[in-house]
Amino acid sequence: MSVIDAITKAYANLSVPVNGLFLPVPTVIESLQRFCRPLAFHNDGHDYDISFSGSCLLVRHRGRNLLLCSRHQLTNANRTSDQIMIIVDDGQGRRVGINPNEVSQATLDPSSDPNYADLADIMIAEYAPRHPDRDISSHFLSLDLASACDLRSVDPASVDAIFSIGYPTGDTSYDTTFDDEWRLLGIDVVSRWWKLYFKTATRTLWDGAGLVPLDPANTVDPIPDVPDGISGAPVFFIHGIKGRRPELGFAGIIVRGNKQGRVNMIEAAHIRQALALHIDR
Repeated sequence: MSVIDAITKAYANLSVPVNGLFLPVPTVIESLQRFCRPLAFHNDGHDYDISFSGSCLLVRHRGRNLLLCSRHQLTNANRTSDQIMIIVDDGQGRRVGINPNEVSQATLDPSSDPNYADLADIMIAEYAPRHPDRDISSHFLSLDLASACDLRSVDPASVDAIFSIGYPTGDTSYDTTFDDEWRLLGIDVVSRWWKLYFKTATRTLWDGAGLVPLDPANTVDPIPDVPDGISGAPVFFIHGIKGRRPELGFAGIIVRGNKQGRVNMIEAAHIRQALALHIDR
């Protein structure tokens, strides 16, 4: 039995506000999953129209439609920000890719310790609400990250579950269709999502400076054999179930992981700083 299932068994009648709706606690992760995507790129002139590199979050913050991920997801894949896209329904049963209107990357103060460079591993892509004639805001989770609680601001004893939604590279498949003469007709790219449960951990030599370490919450829930693709995945948490007032919190985004299931995240406080710079520039 998974962590969140065990916790919510006795509290299934409680609800958590998510995206303007009050959802039963056990359904929160499935509802959030549609806003947690694989980071997609358009491949111009290749057989594969799209490819993926890690995970990302689509969030509507301060009235802005934003995609959050880590910067190294682009550099490791040798891609540029203008190749990023989100995939939406065009209203006629077809899927179309939309590029961001602008992109910004976090920077460190020049006087900062270079050992803390991982804290700048944040990329923000913004999408105009209408593109070109339809509102795409419904594809973004309505969550003001400036006011959402984080792990710093709540009593650790009140935290019921810490979890992430990510897209490991090993669970991405390319299904191809050919004609009788083996000419390529089409390719469907499928990336399967994982829900991962964590607990706070004590820092080790493996952990990056300034990053927050998390370990698997237990030995029952599966973890990916290879962590590649987890970077950019958002980390959420639920707290307050015992007080019968559960709330959703935002903890950060994952930027590192290992085969034992341990991850490092950039915590929400640093992401808020990057968001403020993006919006105020």
